[in-house]
Amino acid sequence: MYVTVLLKIEIDANASLGDLERQIQQAGGEAMKAALKQALRQREEPEPPCPKCGSERAHIQGTKRRVLLTCFGRVEVPLRRLRCQQCRHLFRPAARCLAEVQGSNVTPALRELAALVGSAWPYETAAGILKRLSGVQLSDERLRQLTNEQGSCLARQQQAHAQQVLADAIDLPLLRRERALTESAANSAPPEWLLVGLDGGWVPSCEQKGGMEGKIGVVATQVEAVGKHGRHRLSRRRYVATFGTAEAVGRLTYAAASTLGATEAKQQVVLGDGANWIKTQAAEHFPAAVRILDWPHLWRKIRDAVRAIQPGKHAARRTWRKAQYEVLLPLLWQGQHEQASRHLEGVRATTRDVPAPLEDAIRYLETQHDWLGNYQQWREQGYPVGSGLVERAVALIINVRMKKRGMRWKRANATAVVALRVHYINADWETVA
Repeated sequence: MYVTVLLKIEIDANASLGDLERQIQQAGGEAMKAALKQALRQREEPEPPCPKCGSERAHIQGTKRRVLLTCFGRVEVPLRRLRCQQCRHLFRPAARCLAEVQGSNVTPALRELAALVGSAWPYETAAGILKRLSGVQLSDERLRQLTNEQGSCLARQQQAHAQQVLADAIDLPLLRRERALTESAANSAPPEWLLVGLDGGWVPSCEQKGGMEGKIGVVATQVEAVGKHGRHRLSRRRYVATFGTAEAVGRLTYAAASTLGATEAKQQVVLGDGANWIKTQAAEHFPAAVRILDWPHLWRKIRDAVRAIQPGKHAARRTWRKAQYEVLLPLLWQGQHEQASRHLEGVRATTRDVPAPLEDAIRYLETQHDWLGNYQQWREQGYPVGSGLVERAVALIINVRMKKRGMRWKRANATAVVALRVHYINADWETVA
């Protein structure tokens, strides 16, 4: 069935380009509305059989106005009502077509558009942007509901996919796995690199005191050096995020690595700040990876300890701090963390009032020894040693959208928003079911 809509536009030939564009866009919107009305009317002709008894004897019982909110504006559609003469059942022929609006008046395309703007801007701003894009005015609350509905559905899909990937990896017998790897190698070899970055970002919560942590994962298979200062760029990557458990982000991260075909990469690296949940997930999903403690995070701990011992701007204090840095930095950079720890313990023994940052730094070196190594050698091998890559992801996925003034979040809603954001950033928006 095809619907033909003839469009005649009357425009001012002397109008500016902007005015011409607006007139043509308005006329196009009216044409799309007319096309939708005619398409629904075609669904009602000829009169279909009764969906309850199958009788073809039905009489028209008038029409009922239905308002649909679409991505090209608000459309009022008169829908016919028929009554079966045999079983007296009252039905609307176009009801099956309108089932996609899920009991409301918002079409699927507008739902996706609302979720897109709702995950990118605060809801009040997003409502204004949605009106400019589609001509439909939704309240802030309605836009929030649509965003959460779409995001929650997407988050469940992401978790289900991740669980299926893990189940396939666990249940696949060794012989079949070797055969699959052989076939994969014959078709396309796995990437040489696998870089995994894990980190967390805190947002204010209206459910628990102190806020809640969103967990972020970045998976990349191509790492390129940028500039002369050891910076790196991820040219092939995927993001994952959730405000759920550490196990949830671990599953998502492994599934992302599987999507990139990098679970069998020869060189695997996991970057983190030493949090226990990061260590646990790295050991479970990437046991063969080189584990690197974020260098800037490590050095900040040491720097804060030294500054706490001799604070202030006095020249003698600055000279003392510089001397400590000249000793500690080479030790840590070259992987001699035990010597660095003994040096800090010696400083503690000569300090009258031991500051808390010093105790924290010594304890940090003791608890993170399994993720410490020779940073100079790692850098020479091409490994990134700073987690700025994943910290940037935290800012991009969480902070930009969710840490505005006055914002407080529920865990389920926050998970829905970050699920939409990573989906959009990963350029997968068109695949939403």
